[in-house]
Amino acid sequence: MKSQSFINEFLKSPVKVGSVIQSSKILARTMAHQINGSLDVVEFGAGMGSVTEHILRRLPPNGRLICFEINSKFCEHLMTIDDPRLTVINDGAENCHKYVGRLECVVSGLPLALFSKTKRQEILDISSKSRRFIQFQYSLVLKDTIKEHFSDVRIKFVPLNFPPAFVFVCTSSGKQTS
Repeated sequence: MKSQSFINEFLKSPVKVGSVIQSSKILARTMAHQINGSLDVVEFGAGMGSVTEHILRRLPPNGRLICFEINSKFCEHLMTIDDPRLTVINDGAENCHKYVGRLECVVSGLPLALFSKTKRQEILDISSKSRRFIQFQYSLVLKDTIKEHFSDVRIKFVPLNFPPAFVFVCTSSGKQTS
């Protein structure tokens, strides 16, 4: 049922959902592994929680995860995850400053390649204020754009996802919001 709901939402709004199926467990684990001990994690475009659940498995007991998701049906599903460290916000990533003061680690499943240049720039500007930014994409077309915002960008290829994906693991040179 979870998969059918995801497909239905994709068919309603493919640009906002970005993929016809959810991220594989391998992609989700690869992304979650990159939080690297962060206590405060923000997830942009949490969808139905395939990455969210893996982040929560790696998040320290005193950590917190704030998920931003614009799709209200996906938010309803996310709110069924029983974990006191999780907060679900039905709003866009561009509004995260209204809810979060400091960005330590941002994990993003947003389909940046499908966004307008202005919206993509806005999301990357926000994300570059974090210590660590983890973003998956289905191609390397945005590699140079992402590198403009981060001092260090490493790319991990995840072939066991449909379609195969690239995980960008980015760090900034100490910039943080206060």
